[in-house]
Amino acid sequence: MTVRVCNATFSDWVSLQFDDGWTDTFIIRISALACLPPFVYEDPLKRIVSYLVRKRRSASIWVQVDAPGQWYALELRSALEGLRLPYAVTRTGAQLKWVDFDKPPWVDYCPSKRPPVAPEKPHGLSPEAVLCLQALVRMKEGEADEIASLTGLPRDGMKSLLAKLEKAGYVAHSDSLEAYWKCKRKGKSLALRSWGIPPNFEFKRKEESNQWLIGTTHNHRSRLWPHSLRSAWPQAEIWTGWCEVSIPETSVLPDALAWGRLQGYETLFWLEVGDTHKSKVEIETTTVTRLQEALKLCRRTEMRLVYTQLSTNWVHEAARWACVNLDSDMAVVMGDQRKEGKLPLVEWGKITSA
Repeated sequence: MTVRVCNATFSDWVSLQFDDGWTDTFIIRISALACLPPFVYEDPLKRIVSYLVRKRRSASIWVQVDAPGQWYALELRSALEGLRLPYAVTRTGAQLKWVDFDKPPWVDYCPSKRPPVAPEKPHGLSPEAVLCLQALVRMKEGEADEIASLTGLPRDGMKSLLAKLEKAGYVAHSDSLEAYWKCKRKGKSLALRSWGIPPNFEFKRKEESNQWLIGTTHNHRSRLWPHSLRSAWPQAEIWTGWCEVSIPETSVLPDALAWGRLQGYETLFWLEVGDTHKSKVEIETTTVTRLQEALKLCRRTEMRLVYTQLSTNWVHEAARWACVNLDSDMAVVMGDQRKEGKLPLVEWGKITSA
């Protein structure tokens, strides 16, 4: 049951009994499939907690992550380092243990007083419709097939879903890009509330980076990355993906990042598109840096890596020089940028080409 403290709302509240007493724990539920990468939650969660600190000094935070794998929760826990209150991050359904907290939470000899309930206003939209709004708010503007790719919803039903949202006043056609859609104020507000963001909270990091690329072929191919993976490797589980992802402590920006399971291994799928405007030396140097940063991201949470370059043959040949001595927990894939949904098979520790 949603509860409120000042302007901030929380998914629920619980007073947990441990050996020394009872906690005052506020629950935040986050879906890993709600079109936001884990890295963007750091600022809004820390600002929400700042409200709580002033009004409920005994409080602790329990973030429950609804996710098909472990990576999202691990990255979210890392993003919350330095939070002013004791916090724990677990996957949904896990029993919270004392050791899950980053530091011991405050406890009292009896349960704390339950905070006020925040009435929830029903919107009447399906989960698929809300997911569509969440994707569009992050994208700013997008085509139907791009939205389908980033939400994992079927392509053939997306136009009908957008038409219903338009009729209800949640979305509208783009002012400048034919066949593109955007969220209206009503749609943006619903998406933000669905992410647990209070009204009047600035949340710029929710949006894709490099928005000047919207409408370009490069951006279109990047947004179709989850769909391309699902089409090319139907045996893989592709849970979600994001375009133009800004990753903390990472010096490069992947064109797209997807997350799923391949051959039994939880895996991150890193995409780079194009590079035809660069020289061969620049491509080799840039690829070395990208690979190092991609591996750093994967290894801090023990994920496997599939690094993909979608481009032309001469770019692939230049990039190959940077892809040497590959470890057995990573693979490099060279795909033809003109062939949507066509990728060579993955071989761990090797480079494969279309």
